Amino acid sequence: MSLGGRKAGSTRADEGPRALIPSDHDDRPSDDTAHSRGQNHNRGRGGRGRGRGRGGRSGRGGRGNKRDETNATMPSIHSEINEQKACDEEARQLEKGYESSGPDETVEPAGNRKKVTKAPGAKRRNRPQKSERAAIKKQAEEEKKDSGITTETNKGPSIDNHAVPENKKYANPKKGKTRKDIYPPYADYDECLARYAAHDKTIIRGKLRVMPKKNGASFVSCDRGSLTLDVVIEDKFFRNRGLDGDYVFVELLPSENPSDTEASPTNGNDTSTLGATMEKLELQEQTMSDNGPSHDVSSESEDYEIDDAVQNETDHEDEAHLQHIEAITTKDKSNETKGNMWRDDKIQRRLWNPLVPIRKAPPCMQTGGDNAGHQAKGKVLYVIPPKSSQASELKPSDETHLGVIPSRTIVGSIHSLPGTNRNILKPNNKSLPHFMCPRNFRPNIKSEDNDTISSALYRSEYVFGSWTAADPFPPCVNVKSMGNSCNVEDETMALLAEFDVDHGDFPSAVLKDVEESVQSGRIFTKGKHKKGSRSANKSLEAEDLGWKPTPEMCLGRRDYRNERIFTIDPTTAKDLDDALHIKALPDGMVEIGVHIADVSHFIKPDTALDHEAARRATTIYLVDRTVPMLPRPLCEIACSLNENVERLAFSCVWRMNMDGTLETPNKNSKGKKNKPDVWYGKSVIKSCARLDYATAQNIIDRKIATGEKVEALDETLWPQSRQPTGGHTIDQVAADVRLMHKVAMARRALRFENGALVLNGVKLSFQLENDGCTPKKCAPYPIRDSNRLVEEYMLMANYLVAQRLITHAGGLAVLRHHPPPLDQGIQNLVAIAEESIGFHIDASTSQTLQASLNRLGRECNDALVMQCVTELAMIPMKPAKYMAAGEMDKESWRHFALNIPYYTHFTSPIRRYPDVMVHRLLQATIDGEDEISNFGKSQSEIHSTAEHCNDKKIASKKAQDRSDRVFLSIYLKSKPLKNTMGVVLSVGEKTFTVYVPELGVSTIVFLDEHKETFDSQSFCDNEKRRIVMTPKKSGNATPVEIRIFSKLAVSCYCKEAPPIDVSIMVERMWRGPSPSS
Repeated sequence: MSLGGRKAGSTRADEGPRALIPSDHDDRPSDDTAHSRGQNHNRGRGGRGRGRGRGGRSGRGGRGNKRDETNATMPSIHSEINEQKACDEEARQLEKGYESSGPDETVEPAGNRKKVTKAPGAKRRNRPQKSERAAIKKQAEEEKKDSGITTETNKGPSIDNHAVPENKKYANPKKGKTRKDIYPPYADYDECLARYAAHDKTIIRGKLRVMPKKNGASFVSCDRGSLTLDVVIEDKFFRNRGLDGDYVFVELLPSENPSDTEASPTNGNDTSTLGATMEKLELQEQTMSDNGPSHDVSSESEDYEIDDAVQNETDHEDEAHLQHIEAITTKDKSNETKGNMWRDDKIQRRLWNPLVPIRKAPPCMQTGGDNAGHQAKGKVLYVIPPKSSQASELKPSDETHLGVIPSRTIVGSIHSLPGTNRNILKPNNKSLPHFMCPRNFRPNIKSEDNDTISSALYRSEYVFGSWTAADPFPPCVNVKSMGNSCNVEDETMALLAEFDVDHGDFPSAVLKDVEESVQSGRIFTKGKHKKGSRSANKSLEAEDLGWKPTPEMCLGRRDYRNERIFTIDPTTAKDLDDALHIKALPDGMVEIGVHIADVSHFIKPDTALDHEAARRATTIYLVDRTVPMLPRPLCEIACSLNENVERLAFSCVWRMNMDGTLETPNKNSKGKKNKPDVWYGKSVIKSCARLDYATAQNIIDRKIATGEKVEALDETLWPQSRQPTGGHTIDQVAADVRLMHKVAMARRALRFENGALVLNGVKLSFQLENDGCTPKKCAPYPIRDSNRLVEEYMLMANYLVAQRLITHAGGLAVLRHHPPPLDQGIQNLVAIAEESIGFHIDASTSQTLQASLNRLGRECNDALVMQCVTELAMIPMKPAKYMAAGEMDKESWRHFALNIPYYTHFTSPIRRYPDVMVHRLLQATIDGEDEISNFGKSQSEIHSTAEHCNDKKIASKKAQDRSDRVFLSIYLKSKPLKNTMGVVLSVGEKTFTVYVPELGVSTIVFLDEHKETFDSQSFCDNEKRRIVMTPKKSGNATPVEIRIFSKLAVSCYCKEAPPIDVSIMVERMWRGPSPSS
């Protein structure tokens, strides 16, 4: 069985546990993409699930219905007068300092009715004093008078303009005792929207991100990009019942010191380093690039009528498009003179030859810099409910879904609330608060192994609008058991539900669309059921189906079926969506062809299939299964560029120099811009071979195909199933691979010289037992030159398509921008390197940062230090995001990691919906201006879809990371890793973070977990924290000193209580592996 859990080797920077700087190409392990995709078993289980896990349709029964004992409805925990006393007691618990997250206080499992126990030295939670809370309330009342703010239950429309009904059931409608509000009332939605629409500078709208610590700070990024830095929401009271991931309106607070520059709030228990002062924003770059074959542009087939009339625009037409590019944004052209232009950079011209006139940001602004401005603080005025559900595909006029109150799925464990007979749900997501379970909920404490209920996994629904200002905890409903922790199937179903990616089976309307789209090209594999038999009539049985384009489908397409085209993919990959070809030209240049599966041919706009693909937005690669974006007949058959079969493709073909550059001398046009020679268009191809990364690397290393006869070929190095077909020889394919490698490595070296950034981390892959779920082996996944080869050509194709969209489609262009990292985090990295190892890192630009890391790698004798600095450098990196070009100014289009002015995703439409949008828009630019004018979506609609794709990409990344962590934890449960090296990355007062190079994971270590074996003491010397752990054993045991980059001997175990995770125990200072290990 092969290693891995996803498509191995295809470096998806947004997949896998490590967040690396993406090459943001397509799915290849690369410098830019930060890590490799693990291998994907593709066990045919993608999309399976025992429950949809979607919060959108849950929790609707409580609107006016009576509660029943099965929790099928949505009961209110405050709706009856006889419950008031208990609710007041719960509020008093909060007033006394009960806090639900963090290691200082423990919550007892259900059944153990004890008072809350505090750890030694635990402090009361930090919350505003009574006078401060009164001031907040007074301020809210004044705003209510001045701006017409209405009552707490005045719920306005959601962010998608879907009405959210008033939910008065949660507002204590019965007369009696009135509880004191803990939080201020919400502002009126219409008032907030009016201020926002009027560009009031004191209000912003954006997504709330909460730090996973006790009463930690949270951050909001303005969704229209009007602020350079995130707005800080200091604590839970200013957050005003907003949950992590909610969209909120935020009012900016007056600055206490306007001269202050950016500064992140800290907390008494914050660590003194990078990891504690900012969120660990992981780079979500999906560098999805599969490999492709080589082909001849001029070859045509006699079988099909080929139309080569659609060529690139003439120079005159391109110039005309460039003259209109200024209409894309509101930026004045005079701004271009305020800084260097991207196309004025000599190396940029050689590498990318940018045509669009865009100004480079000044060096001090490249990573935020000193001029980035003051980091404002704010308070939440209103939490915007999400759209509750989708309209019916069959009855678009049915607006029943508009009356459904939206809800959110919460997954965690059940614990009893000390001093009461109530239970709370403690979420797996540490950024969420604890949730109050319904009063009539009683957990089933019995289990097969007699574990307490705290070892069980539960799911529940949080209904938007149900958390009133007087509630210390948000209420949850429909609490149901999901199984036990440490069980692979239960853990997987829990993570799918938690991140809202349990899409379930494809609806029948979607399968009907798929059947219609592939019907005309269906063939039945030789030896399978005959047409008309009962089995053959089973629609969508992938094992019985083949597919071939009809002659009518090939009309107007360029014919590449006789070209030497091949794919390079992970060993177990099934959805092959890209192929390559290369051809040496008489003038010393080479022709490169990137051929991508023409998915848009099968997915027609506004069909059930299109809506379902847009809803899923991305394929999710877990360790043991795949949740696909498209049904298998498309992603693994009709669209997959399998070997020795004809397929429809969308191609990007260009000429380049042997050194990997684009620029060529133009003797006939002095001073005229040198335009790249590129062809975009629909094609038909026939791949001659399905190579994997290992075979391609053997070819590059000349372990194979060095002149020997086919009979003498070592099949362990080049398996028979992967050898070329269609009359092409192994020597020809091997020569193409080596030529591709030569050009790609020359270009790669020049890219990094020009400022591309890569942070390589360890990506684990797993080998599973025959049951398909138990981890048998765990090992780092290797990144080879064969991975990087593919990446370079996918990057180039994505860039060229982005340029075409901007110059021809203007503001409709779907782009992928990557903002600079958080400045405070980068400055912390610089300080840590300076203080700990005496090394200066210049982080003013991506180019200087990469140059500093390269120099550190050459000068540092300890490879682990380099690995740890890289790990720290990944923390402040922001995720790349999709957008419509017209929604942001041109300077914001840039891709920080790649150091280029614009970028998009074109190369993986089988598993990314933005690529499908890009394909449609690219075809519209080929068809003419009328098609652009009549494009099916407006700029705002494209941007809205792009934002949804961003959310789903983040959710899928979290699900993938959680799957990796679950399997690693279960692996360590049976095979603990003892006496291995751990390196300290950050130090706090009661915790520190340890990075384990052998596993490639970082984990927080709690001193309280070591109190049986160590006496610990924290120090702060000149603002540098350190911890001394003295062994309690008698003798001359050496104390363990915890500092940044200290090397420790640690053991790694499985923390079995939910959420299961890797647990690290400190043994001693590192002196090398012990003989027993």
